Amino acid sequence: MSTTSAPDREAARRPLGVLAALPQELGDLLGAMRAESGVRTVTHGQRDYYVGTVQGTPCVVTLARVGKVAAAATVSALIHVFDVEAVVFAGVAGGVGKDVRIGDIVIADTLMQHDLDASPLFPRFEVPLLGISRFTADSTLSAQLNAACERFVAEEGSALATRFATLGPRVHRGLIVSGDQFVASAAAVQALRDALPDALAVEMEGAAIAQVCFEYGVPCAIVRTISDTADAHAPASFATFLVEIAGAYSTGILTRFFHARA
Repeated sequence: MSTTSAPDREAARRPLGVLAALPQELGDLLGAMRAESGVRTVTHGQRDYYVGTVQGTPCVVTLARVGKVAAAATVSALIHVFDVEAVVFAGVAGGVGKDVRIGDIVIADTLMQHDLDASPLFPRFEVPLLGISRFTADSTLSAQLNAACERFVAEEGSALATRFATLGPRVHRGLIVSGDQFVASAAAVQALRDALPDALAVEMEGAAIAQVCFEYGVPCAIVRTISDTADAHAPASFATFLVEIAGAYSTGILTRFFHARA
């Protein structure tokens, strides 16, 4: 018969790593941690990592910052310093798929780097020495995120559409592509569509996180809210969405995600 107490079992659980690129993309997550368990701050590699619990789940929450190198460095620290059991990234992205519009949500089934090209030594998009170009998100985590997003849309979608004068959000699953450029022209979007017809969204961190997690055998999942359509209007749309809307999405999605895991 086990004599391990509930607090001891809780302490023994490996934490979940939760990331966003920018503070607004975390929504009220840090506030929820402070209210529930308090937050212990650990500074490592010029980043602050916030350790606590959310709805009973041990978490390490941090900012990946912007770009593939920053994201890879951050998730490496989550794995090696904090021994996270899995990684979840929430943030915004530009819409690439023709059926994807501002306010929609995209959950990654696969991720790849659209700007990686070591040809002719290796095929375009393939990660040298790994022999693959697409990284698969964890099916269980992605299903949990998908369920949280569907509940969020069902319960808050109409209110969000009215509040922010957008069409009701929809949930998509598929390919998200990453690169070290902020895509902001119709020509660039068309180039992505031509090269990767199944791409739904474009951003700057996800595929790097997925590659690091793949190499170390750590499950990961990525959810993105569409802030813009990656065209000439993208900078203004992104800035407005980030300040006014992104937090509401992240809070709504992550709250439901953690509730289901409790």
